[in-house]
Amino acid sequence: MKRNHPRHDIYPLIISLSVVLAVVSGCSFHSSSNISFYKAPPFDLSVSYRLHRELSPYERRYFQRTPTAPLLRPKIVINKALRRLYLFDGNELVKVYPINMGPNALQDKLRQGDNGTPEGVFYICMKKPNSKYHMSLGISYPNIEDAERGLRQGLITEDQYRAIITAIQKRERPPWFTKLGGAICIHGGGIGRDWTEGCIALRNKDIEEIYSLVPKGAPVVIRAGLARERNLFETRESYLTRLKNNLANEPKPMYRDPLK
Repeated sequence: MKRNHPRHDIYPLIISLSVVLAVVSGCSFHSSSNISFYKAPPFDLSVSYRLHRELSPYERRYFQRTPTAPLLRPKIVINKALRRLYLFDGNELVKVYPINMGPNALQDKLRQGDNGTPEGVFYICMKKPNSKYHMSLGISYPNIEDAERGLRQGLITEDQYRAIITAIQKRERPPWFTKLGGAICIHGGGIGRDWTEGCIALRNKDIEEIYSLVPKGAPVVIRAGLARERNLFETRESYLTRLKNNLANEPKPMYRDPLK
């Protein structure tokens, strides 16, 4: 009688699929992993570093600095267009970090699920040392302006509006689970492309450094930057050339006090 022997040529395929499923499961369920989902690529491959050559030597040196002394007046400023996070001590620039955000990074966050990153003046409303993406600093979105807009547009109730206002006045975490959206954080997980749902992502080693320096209550300013001036039909090369000229005409746009 002829026996049906198992086909050994499909074993490699089965093993490969098992490995893929194991990796996907690990990313999905092991929320406390210290491994970045996306390893930081070289400068010329990362979206976060694509404008690195546009920096002046004065700006470029802040990528390499290592803050040591405690910060007396820590403050975070984020330029969405340039994919950079600026760490200040008062009005003194301490360091610049590369970041990534979500697929609609240059859109102001308006409602739940739009994958936008909010713009305006906020503060650190919570710190979580063991978050889904290594470490996280919660941002106080929605703020008062967002609450007023949400009430006008019928996205939140009057009770939710009052709850947001009360939380902001007390410098606490505002309600995050309304139709305005929330849970916008600065966290780890890696950079290399815009992969979040509106949060600000850094390399794990960078969020560790920022986490140790920035306390709860520290101000956070998020700006759209210059990218909104880009014409829909303008090429990337033309845009970068014009952006370089704009930066040359305004040599230190990020070093003015963003809260004034």
